[in-house]
Amino acid sequence: MQRKLFLFTSIIIGLTFFVPLVMRSSSFIFPFIVPKIVVFRSLALLLAGAYTVLLATNWEKFRMRFTPITGAILLFFASFTISTFVGVDWYHSLWDNHERMLGLFTILHYVLYYLVVTSVVQEWKDWRWLLRTFLLAGSIVMVIGVLQRFKPDLLLNQSGSRVASTLGNPIYVGGYGLFLAFLGWLTFMKEQLRGWKIFAGAAGLLGFLGIFLSGTRGSMLGLLSGMFVLGAVYLFMMRGHREMRRMLVGLMGGFIVLLGVLFAFRQTPFVSQIPALGGLLNSFSGAAGGTASTRFMAWGIAVEAWQERPVFGWGPNNYYYAFNKYYRPEFLEHGWGETWFDNAHNIIMNTLAVQGAFGLLTYLAMFGTVVFMLYRGYRRGLDHHIVAVGVAFLAAHLAQNVFVFENPTSYLYFFFFLAFLNSQVEYQAVTVPVNTAKREAFPFALSAVVTLVILLLVYSTNWNAARANQSSLLSLRGLYTQQDPIGQYQKTVAIPSPHIDDIRTDFSRTITQVVDFYVRDGKSDMAKQLLDLARSELQKNLGLHPNDIRTHLLVAQVDEMGASYFQNPEYLFDAERILTEALQHSPKRQQIQYVLAAIKLNLLKFDEAIALMKQSIENDPKVADGWWRLAVFYDRMGKRDEAQAVVLEARGLGIKFDEQGQSMVNGILPIGATPTPANHQIITL
Repeated sequence: MQRKLFLFTSIIIGLTFFVPLVMRSSSFIFPFIVPKIVVFRSLALLLAGAYTVLLATNWEKFRMRFTPITGAILLFFASFTISTFVGVDWYHSLWDNHERMLGLFTILHYVLYYLVVTSVVQEWKDWRWLLRTFLLAGSIVMVIGVLQRFKPDLLLNQSGSRVASTLGNPIYVGGYGLFLAFLGWLTFMKEQLRGWKIFAGAAGLLGFLGIFLSGTRGSMLGLLSGMFVLGAVYLFMMRGHREMRRMLVGLMGGFIVLLGVLFAFRQTPFVSQIPALGGLLNSFSGAAGGTASTRFMAWGIAVEAWQERPVFGWGPNNYYYAFNKYYRPEFLEHGWGETWFDNAHNIIMNTLAVQGAFGLLTYLAMFGTVVFMLYRGYRRGLDHHIVAVGVAFLAAHLAQNVFVFENPTSYLYFFFFLAFLNSQVEYQAVTVPVNTAKREAFPFALSAVVTLVILLLVYSTNWNAARANQSSLLSLRGLYTQQDPIGQYQKTVAIPSPHIDDIRTDFSRTITQVVDFYVRDGKSDMAKQLLDLARSELQKNLGLHPNDIRTHLLVAQVDEMGASYFQNPEYLFDAERILTEALQHSPKRQQIQYVLAAIKLNLLKFDEAIALMKQSIENDPKVADGWWRLAVFYDRMGKRDEAQAVVLEARGLGIKFDEQGQSMVNGILPIGATPTPANHQIITL
């Protein structure tokens, strides 16, 4: 019976490897994330239940053993927990949003997953089958990515020349491919049978290909770093093999020379168009611009935020709040899409901001502890391929995360690999003697109780969350079809879900997109009911997340629509109040300044509106939007001379208007008008 239970537990572990393939495009909001998380968390709970019963059958063999690696992981989890409840928004840290779902509650499942896997799987023959299964699941993901290269719209892929496979984001594909490449190499070196060697090699090559198909700079950086570290570790361990060392030195030297040549010609069409690699080389040269520039600024904001909360940080998943507070107007120079960051896109900087110095130390301690234990294991006879690949992948993963962030799939392979390495060090290199002679009778009563508890947990924490997400999608569709949207929404919010705040936001935002159709179709009463419902639901969100300026802006948008459709100035006064509060949370964000200034203009508070626009220009004179909006404001106030002076000065400073801005200023000043000299400043506070 114990063997059957062990096999059952191993099957559940194997099923987790196929979680990256889970997606339901027609049933869920964020179909690439929500189904994966609820399935993984359910499997993790089933795994915990099976492990509980397995412990009862043979405590001495399967009990958890405290190791330095396990200690480092638990210390990081403790940091995550502390920062959750001392941060600026504990609710968001605990649950995250349903776009990522990586709050403390989900991280608990990954840690639990690690503890069970590393305790249950002890023998190499069992690990070998798990590694093979992981490579099989990963290969399917990569093959789908290859198919998307030839059929770009397959599985809702919207990444152009980059592939997202079943993961929904090319960044995730790149990281997954990176792990598969290293795991494929390790399995290839450890397999004895030719057929399995070929399989492992092919899976590793698919992972390698996935890095390039994803076009992800972070994954390419991880690959280059990992390959160099892999060679260095092999070189260290082969001190007694001169020929092998010479070959490795030659390969590493050629590798460095090749990179040097590519870097020297990085801006040539051939090199710059190499997927992932070309973008990476140009990022380091400063030629990439765009997102690379804004990410460097986001790192700087992380440091500023850390200085305010140096020990435990702002709380996991709360970088967004820090970004808003320390927002720099220069972000808008790169487009509206670069003005919203909920992650620093750098694991070091992001962890520093959200978990503080303590959290960053515990995060790095996980890597350092594993490397140390692998070195100690090597000294005691641990297989040198496991040591080399273990150290190399950890270096690659850390280097990759300089540009990206963790996701459901990366947490899966990261904690699985840590469980594998810990098991190798604990059970194979150190070899703890275990008394397996005593076996308890199978605990049927305990099994029944555990099964009931696990099913209740799965239902309450995962099934309900999935139902609510699916019902939310139906309520959004009801808004477009105008088929009892309020009734469907009430059914949705009646389902218990920790992501009720996201459900309210999605429904309210969609109302702003469709309410005009209701008005045009003669359904003004329904339009008013919907707008009032949106205001009411968003107010609940403000009570839960008082610093969330996205909610403030959405409330103001709803108010503006109410004022426009129903000629009620009270809506505008409410919007003014909400946005004034939002500006306190993000003092230099132009989007708030522009909307608030427009509302003040409609309330005939001309001086306040002009002052806000001038402030936005003073914060960053390079942003064209502030100039043409200020000119339009003056023009609508009947001050054509002041409006023309603003346009002339902007042109004198070399400001280039986009299509919208140019169309607005064309009615104020002829295109051929003489600009004001650049050194003449007329916009002053």
